Amino acid sequence: MAVLDKAKNKLRNSRILQFTFVVLAFFLGIGCLLYPLNVPAVLAKSSVESLPDVLMPLSGQKVLVFAPHPDDETIGVGGYITESLKDGADVRIVLVTNGNFHGNEQVRYAEFKKATQILGVPESNLVFLGFPDGKIDKMDPTTLYTSLKTQIDQYNPDILIYPNIRDANPDHSTIGKVVEDILKAEPHKIIDYAYLVHYRHIWPRPREFAPKLDLSPPDQLINADTSWEKIALSQNVENLKSKAIHAYDSQLDNPWLNGLLQSSIRKNELLAVHK
Repeated sequence: MAVLDKAKNKLRNSRILQFTFVVLAFFLGIGCLLYPLNVPAVLAKSSVESLPDVLMPLSGQKVLVFAPHPDDETIGVGGYITESLKDGADVRIVLVTNGNFHGNEQVRYAEFKKATQILGVPESNLVFLGFPDGKIDKMDPTTLYTSLKTQIDQYNPDILIYPNIRDANPDHSTIGKVVEDILKAEPHKIIDYAYLVHYRHIWPRPREFAPKLDLSPPDQLINADTSWEKIALSQNVENLKSKAIHAYDSQLDNPWLNGLLQSSIRKNELLAVHK
């Protein structure tokens, strides 16, 4: 009887295992079918080359960059920052969150300081707001609005750079929306640009280290309200950006984030301009 029960249990376990494999195969198949739908089409290479060039700051002008997390400043506008400093501009970077989503705040801060130093930004031009990583969209809107507005008012920049409101990361998009609200409510004579880090699942394309390729904006983000401009990076500046990207060891250890960071090292950078 015990032998029979054992055989029944073995058969039942085998059927459960087979059913599990069938279910996993089903969902894997669905994922493979849906995956291409989440890969955004991008502007053709010839069209990217014809985009207008970003107006770079003049010597003595001030550039203010809002970075949601440590590494966003380098991914989005590392080359722009370096080129601006080379031209004699003053660059201040406001790091909005503490980068502590995985409990490694001090590591992220140290990497941020190292990367921005490589780009040429003095530590005295770094501002740490210390808001909770991953919770910006849950914050009191007035607190966030006041904090970001204070940075703009105090520094009084000629050029303001902030995250794109269509960025897929809630911290990024929330900061972008607040900055745009500030600019609309109290118009400043400021040139403003928005940079994109996350868009859907696979952007930039290809999501790999490809320094000889151009960065292309997603087709869906080219519309009547928004145009794109490019910053062509010299080889020296591209190399500096690559070095700054590689200062973020904690992020490069993550295979998914590694692809994101590496794919930001391209011949150009992109900034969105509201018409």
